[in-house]
Amino acid sequence: MTVRAAAKYDYDLVIVGCGVGGHGAALHAVESGLKVAVMDGNDVGGTCVNRGCVPSKALLAASGRVRDFRDEHHLKQLGITVRAPAPSESRSADEACGRSEA
Repeated sequence: MTVRAAAKYDYDLVIVGCGVGGHGAALHAVESGLKVAVMDGNDVGGTCVNRGCVPSKALLAASGRVRDFRDEHHLKQLGITVRAPAPSESRSADEACGRSEA
């Protein structure tokens, strides 16, 4: 059995949730001179940061870069020249993995 000493907590405001809303509320409260505690039972950052908006935007940005690298005109502007591989450089997935077709 663990015995803890009684602790005193003196906060003007306790915010439950560390998502975008909780973070913004805490910043506003601190700027207003309040002593603030923020608590969260799960991922700090909430759904938006961990599973929603931010990861979605990262995937969209990455897919945009893939699209850019398929655009020959865009690549030329960056000084990159793309050429088709010579037949000797082109291999099938099976060959690349060391499997031979029988």
